[in-house]
Amino acid sequence: MLVFVCSPYGGKRENFKRAQEYCAMEMALGNTPFAPHVHYHGILSEDVDREIGIQHGLEILSRCDELHVFAQDPTPGMKREIAFAESAGIPVRWMV
Repeated sequence: MLVFVCSPYGGKRENFKRAQEYCAMEMALGNTPFAPHVHYHGILSEDVDREIGIQHGLEILSRCDELHVFAQDPTPGMKREIAFAESAGIPVRWMV
């Protein structure tokens, strides 16, 4: 299953590391994960290219089988991804 990993980022190193761990966990479950803040790290700057990263992430999300949320209290960016998934009929699964 192609899954979108929805987790906090905000340019914080610890959030990047956690997202990598979530992706590894998804792979161990047999899924193919996509986390924009992992995949675009080093390509886009959170300060300058945030909206570009979000738009590219939503494009990939539109092709995913599910969105997996890794937070109890989603950030505004995560809420945007969740709302997009719900409006597109993509199942949202809370992983916490």
